[in-house]
Amino acid sequence: MTGERQTIQPPHFVISSEGELLGEDTPENQELVRRVVACVNACDGITTEELESGIIKDMRRVIAQTAPLLEERSQMTELLRREIRAEMDARNKKN
Repeated sequence: MTGERQTIQPPHFVISSEGELLGEDTPENQELVRRVVACVNACDGITTEELESGIIKDMRRVIAQTAPLLEERSQMTELLRREIRAEMDARNKKN
């Protein structure tokens, strides 16, 4: 090693307001543009201050905590619907 620092060149491109890649058209840059556009679209309506304060991390944490509960509730609701249908069918057969 000669002690020289290897510098990493950042990608050189611009993303147009329509999400087009202007600049070095490489697969890596295309993927970065795709990701940036997806992030911008996903964050529509969230302020920069909220993003900087970690709202996305907070939202992911809350979703991770509540999603299993919602799934369980959905499954229980479906079971209750089936039991109610079975009970109604049984009553209808008696009449």
